[in-house]
Amino acid sequence: MELKEDQQRQSECAEALLDLLQTTESPEPTQPPSESPQPEDTSGILNDQQDAGCQTDLTKEDIERMEDVLRQNTTELGDLRTKALDTKFNQESFENNEEKTKFYTGLPNFLVLLQVFQLCEPYITLSVVPLE
Repeated sequence: MELKEDQQRQSECAEALLDLLQTTESPEPTQPPSESPQPEDTSGILNDQQDAGCQTDLTKEDIERMEDVLRQNTTELGDLRTKALDTKFNQESFENNEEKTKFYTGLPNFLVLLQVFQLCEPYITLSVVPLE
């Protein structure tokens, strides 16, 4: 229950920050109250939302810490995706990585591996064994 309340507060704070950002990006010219036209009150909820403020328990340091964690996680995710691609055993992964070719085959590079395969290819038979 407390988690849901925290999420609701964070959502409300995010909306308030977006509203604040929009007002700072497009400031409207200020007019004296007597000259500015007042819109009719068609929705009390709308006016309540415009006048509402949002208080958060997060400090600037907390937000900066969360942003740092997000950056670290994004970097780590990119690194893990690269590693996942390196673990594939397909032709392209060996073409682009001489270290991998040498580690798994003992051959110096992909070109030598390809030549060995082409020499052996006529003698390789393909047999399909059903999984039981």
